[in-house]
Amino acid sequence: METFFYKSSPKGVIRVMGEDAVDYLQSQCSINMRNLDIGKIRYGLRLSTRGRVLGDSYFLRLDEEEFMLLSRECEGGELLSLLNENIVADEVEFINESNAWELITVWKNGSDSVQLENWPEKPNAGGYIHADKAYFFEDLRISPGTYSILQPLHNQIPKGINMKEMDYDSLQIKRIRAGLVSVPSEIGPTDLPQEGRLELDAVDFDKGCYLGQETMARIHAMGRVRRLAFPVIWNGEEIPDLPCNLYYNQKKKGVLKSLIPLEKKKAIGIALIHESTDEAMQSEGLEIEGFPNGRIHKA
Repeated sequence: METFFYKSSPKGVIRVMGEDAVDYLQSQCSINMRNLDIGKIRYGLRLSTRGRVLGDSYFLRLDEEEFMLLSRECEGGELLSLLNENIVADEVEFINESNAWELITVWKNGSDSVQLENWPEKPNAGGYIHADKAYFFEDLRISPGTYSILQPLHNQIPKGINMKEMDYDSLQIKRIRAGLVSVPSEIGPTDLPQEGRLELDAVDFDKGCYLGQETMARIHAMGRVRRLAFPVIWNGEEIPDLPCNLYYNQKKKGVLKSLIPLEKKKAIGIALIHESTDEAMQSEGLEIEGFPNGRIHKA
């Protein structure tokens, strides 16, 4: 069976160093950095004081006082600005290395496991393998069983059996079918982590003070939010400008955040849907204003 890969330039790669690196990151992000051991990797968020999602990244702990932040879609300059926002007298340094790295994402369809000649071992759960200046980890923000390699520019493409290069849309379709959202295009500055189900692996509710903590604690106590992100199918002939509002019986019921064309005049994407809309989504679907010949249904 073919092994697929997609090569891209990650938009954000920031190196964080200094004796206060752990404590400062602890105060700025949604996961418990003090529990992140050397050789481990976790996905986390930078929230506003109101709990909205401003950015995301993988956090790789390289050493006691050194971390690498990796974001596929959040710009390095924006991440750097967010990191610098609350510096007072902290002994911490940030280096924007976004232009020095590339990201190779590798997967197989079905249940077959990825096999790479130059990476014979797979990383343990929650960990990464560091070799030849590259970092190899399971990319759970695409789908379980998908792996990514963060490597310096112009390194060799990983070697495997029947390797086939894919495009950006193919990778996004795989992610969307897994029900995973992208930051900031699908969950961003107007949205809560819970609306994209990001609290399941990117928010530690018992970690202590951090930006957005009060909102996270309040929503956690309430137990739910009124909107949730879903993979959806659009069966219209044209792709609307995004984002766009979704309607049922002329009432706004959600926001369509993304669409990737499929075969047979269909497209798949992510929409934020109001909790009262389940029945409509299963039957006649939601409408997009100005596109009377198509409907949005759950994928």
